[in-house]
Amino acid sequence: MIHFCVLGTAAGGAPTLERAPAAVVVRIEGEVFLFDCGEGTQRQLIRAGISRRKLGLIAITHLHGDHVLGLVPLLASMSSDRRSEPLLVVGPPGLGELIWTTLRLIDVQPSFELEVRELVPKTAGTVLETGRWTLRYAAVEHTVPSFSFRLEERRPPVFDMERVRALGLRPGRLLGELKRHGEVTLPDGRVVRLHEVAHHQPQPSLVYCGDTQPCDADIELARGADVLLHEATFSEEHGELARRTLHSTAADAATVAAQAGVGELLLLHFSTRYDTLEPLLYEARRIFPRTRLARELRWEAIPTPREVVESPSLGTA
Repeated sequence: MIHFCVLGTAAGGAPTLERAPAAVVVRIEGEVFLFDCGEGTQRQLIRAGISRRKLGLIAITHLHGDHVLGLVPLLASMSSDRRSEPLLVVGPPGLGELIWTTLRLIDVQPSFELEVRELVPKTAGTVLETGRWTLRYAAVEHTVPSFSFRLEERRPPVFDMERVRALGLRPGRLLGELKRHGEVTLPDGRVVRLHEVAHHQPQPSLVYCGDTQPCDADIELARGADVLLHEATFSEEHGELARRTLHSTAADAATVAAQAGVGELLLLHFSTRYDTLEPLLYEARRIFPRTRLARELRWEAIPTPREVVESPSLGTA
């Protein structure tokens, strides 16, 4: 199961009393990932009940300050902790220079193996794939190279044991071969294919969208996702500003969600010009009713129905 917690919903270079800069933490199959790392993310991780030592992968969407200025302080704290576990950080070109130059200038030598992997602009592909989950990316359209990420849990097929027994398959080597290769040849020469004796489980998925204007890559990466976390920097009242800065309005995010056929849309990355966000929510729901405003420090789970739990230090909703 995928659990996620939005740590920050603010757009722009500074936090507010109510909103922290961009960051989302995700737990899947015992592993912990961080998407973006704006200023103050370390404190938000503590409030969300996540130890920084548990982070195994950090994915940065782009190099604007509100998405990355908390990264080097986080890495420095990991070194102060004498962390020994390896860490993978992925993101746009220039990320390595930002990390290594700043660490050198502040006289920090990582105590752990730190791999920085820079993604290629205008491409899409797979960051990592295991037997339990897949992390994919796609370049989107912003004023600097920017990426969105899709995390998908990989669930094994469920066998119809009556059908399995009727075909003479027994738990063991042949059934294992069928799982791995999709088909197996029985001793009598018959070929049994996986779809004949099993059905695939839904693959829970979460998409985190980097800063972008609506684009085909944005829609394709989100296609069929259970939850889409999408920027909604502006309302349509400021639509011209959104188009000039290559950001999305709440209506844009809702249109992407509708075209991609997602299960639910959570809006985030709000301009500090808005004291209240209800107009953005209303704007999006007119296009895509299954829309909510992302709430900071609220743990949720996929698949639905979601278990919604506030961070223990904050009480219940």
